[in-house]
Amino acid sequence: MTISVHVSDDQKKVIRDYASSRGLSVSEAMRAAIFEIMEDEYDIALAKKALEEWEKEGKKVYTLEEVGKELGFL
Repeated sequence: MTISVHVSDDQKKVIRDYASSRGLSVSEAMRAAIFEIMEDEYDIALAKKALEEWEKEGKKVYTLEEVGKELGFL
């Protein structure tokens, strides 16, 4: 499938330079960037849902600082 995206000349240069610096075609670079963003957003949504369920069950969530203090690292 082909998808077209309209970008400015400046944006096109940035995309081409980015792809070139990584030895990728523009299509490969765009595809990789889009899927990376989608995966990140999916992971964030799963983490938020897990945290909500954890807290709903009344379980305590500790910050890194709290854990460090409890273990004597901070």
